[in-house]
Amino acid sequence: MSDLDPTIAALEARLDSLVRTQIDFQVEVTAIRKELSRLRGAQRPESQPFARPQSVTPPSPPQQHQQPSPPPPVTERQNPREADPPAFGSYQRQAKAAEAEPATGKYTRYFNNYVDNARGDLEKFIGENLISKIGIIVLILGVGIGAKYAIDNELVSPLARIVIGYVFGFGLVGLAVWIKVKYLKFSAVLLSGGMAILYFITYFAYSAYQLIDQRTSFALMVMFTIFTVVAAVVYNLQVIAHVGLVGAYAVPFLLSNDSGNYPALFIYVSFLNVGVLAISVKRYWRLLFYTSSFFTWSIFGLWFATEYSSESHLYLALGTLAVFFAIFFATKVIHGVVHTESDTRESLIATVGTTVIFYLFFAGISGLQGTAGEYGVIFASLAVAALALVLVSNKYIGRSLVYVVCPFTWLIFGVWFVDRYSQAEHFLLAGVFASIYFLTFYVTTLISRLATDRTSLPEMAGMMLTNSFIYYGLGYSILDSRVELQRFEGVFTIAHAAFHSVVAQVVSRLKENAVDLVQVLTILIITFATIAVPVQFDGNFVTLIWSVEAALLFYFGRTRQVRFFEYFAYPLMFLAGFSKCIDWVGVYSERGYVAPEFALRPMANGDLVTSLVFVVAFAFIYFANREDNESVLDASMVKPFGYLTAMAGLFALYNAFRMEIGNFFHLEAALRGSTITGIPDIFRFNSVAQIDYTMVFLITVAAVNLQKVRSWIAAVANIALSLVTMIVFLTIGLYLLLSSEKAI
Repeated sequence: MSDLDPTIAALEARLDSLVRTQIDFQVEVTAIRKELSRLRGAQRPESQPFARPQSVTPPSPPQQHQQPSPPPPVTERQNPREADPPAFGSYQRQAKAAEAEPATGKYTRYFNNYVDNARGDLEKFIGENLISKIGIIVLILGVGIGAKYAIDNELVSPLARIVIGYVFGFGLVGLAVWIKVKYLKFSAVLLSGGMAILYFITYFAYSAYQLIDQRTSFALMVMFTIFTVVAAVVYNLQVIAHVGLVGAYAVPFLLSNDSGNYPALFIYVSFLNVGVLAISVKRYWRLLFYTSSFFTWSIFGLWFATEYSSESHLYLALGTLAVFFAIFFATKVIHGVVHTESDTRESLIATVGTTVIFYLFFAGISGLQGTAGEYGVIFASLAVAALALVLVSNKYIGRSLVYVVCPFTWLIFGVWFVDRYSQAEHFLLAGVFASIYFLTFYVTTLISRLATDRTSLPEMAGMMLTNSFIYYGLGYSILDSRVELQRFEGVFTIAHAAFHSVVAQVVSRLKENAVDLVQVLTILIITFATIAVPVQFDGNFVTLIWSVEAALLFYFGRTRQVRFFEYFAYPLMFLAGFSKCIDWVGVYSERGYVAPEFALRPMANGDLVTSLVFVVAFAFIYFANREDNESVLDASMVKPFGYLTAMAGLFALYNAFRMEIGNFFHLEAALRGSTITGIPDIFRFNSVAQIDYTMVFLITVAAVNLQKVRSWIAAVANIALSLVTMIVFLTIGLYLLLSSEKAI
């Protein structure tokens, strides 16, 4: 026998023991559940004393040994446990039977026990829950059918019908109270049915027979609602509270006389919500919150869709919307604070859903026609709501709600601005509230970052950038709506950069480790300073400033390892190159004019200076890229980026002087009262001169590369371009020269 055989046998025995223990636990759980079900069915009143448990004779102690013998070695058939678990009553027999049966029978018995348990739960649900609810529904329908039969056949008078209905309803309630101790759930079902009957009997007494007036009916239904809610608390069952809730919300509609007293309706619903949701907080009945929310928003939405008028109901709508939202929002906040076991995800979803409903109704109110004063009230309410929600969100809920409040606030204001804004009536209104919304989200984001350190960089950057850009776009549009203020658009843009610069200085002094916040503010400073150039200036100034700015940002980003600056340098390089191309296109377009004032002086114009600055900036970037410093780019992309930068600089240098050749011939043609294409000889000499210049430029670049750079890629590219230029000269160039000689 191998030395491993005893070890294998011991492990197999331990595995068998674990499986047997698991089966024993399941058997015990099933037995306890059945015993609990039996005890609940035979429960007695609390006044009845419990039966004294019979004493259990303890087992006799084991025989004493003077010296304990060592445990026998574990074999394949022996249980490795030191002692069997204690077994009591029927469980002991089940445990012994489990040990005796084979392994396959154990798993079969485990499955059968699980099926029996599930079957018992299903039978319990059908017998104790479903049948009782079906029975009470059938009972209510039977009462209704019997009442209808009595009414149709005039068996009893109207007063007798109402009295019988009240007797039957109160009888069910009394029966429910009487059997509450023994049959709690069935008692709750009877109580719910009795209260439903009382609600409808009261409605019939008022509406069908006019036996009681509106005030009496309202008072009765309010008392029924209070009793139902109190009963729900006593029974500790949500189903009773839902019955009272449905009846309470139906009271105003059941007793309505079309008086149009909407403030009374909303005050009643508000007080009802406060009471019901107070119970929801006390018992943590989440379903009660959703039921109340559904009925409340349905009532408000139905009124808003059918009866609302901006001329007479604006302040009522704003006040009611604010009260309803405050009640439901505060309920979920209190749920999260008081009940630590609450589901955080469920609370967040409910809070966000309530907030979305609030903003949808607010958008509907603000989208209707109104005066400047009414819009001021609407936007002031929106500002107060935004500030309160952001503060509460940062304190209790988290930053998630801010990303609902901020977009909805700007969306409501932006839709109004596009659809309703008039510069004659709303100029000051739009400017003031746009600034208020901007400062609200800007300052709260700063405080959240500086006070808690819980705001991540992407989250904070997205909030700051989005909020600032939206405000800038709206402010620019407001200024642009007045002709006399359009010249201040550049000042408005640079003022943004100055504002963010001041904030960055303050932040850096208050908290030294807020580097990410300072970087985001630097993005805003650079962005608005860059935008200010094309806003305030035209032409070459844009390319000039962007080129220098890109070079400086790249230098500090790569050499001084400020990664943020290097990230921002790449789009500025693209913008500078794009702007330079626009400058060249502008020069070509002006060459279509014959007047001499449209002709640039060769070698003495702003385009050449701008092009040379562009070339120097990209050369600076090229040499900074060659230094052995860490880059935000992948290591494999550093050299290709250098080649691309060199190509852009060389092309700009080549095209700068080539454009000056064209400027020379264009000036000559303009002085003669024509364009270059209008004078054949000038056109031919212009083309040949540019071909010759191209060959000289390529030879110069080849010489510099051979002496200084020694790049084989540049050499191959230079040879290829030289061959193409030589072919062009031998074909097109010689043809143009031959044509010029024939013309002479």
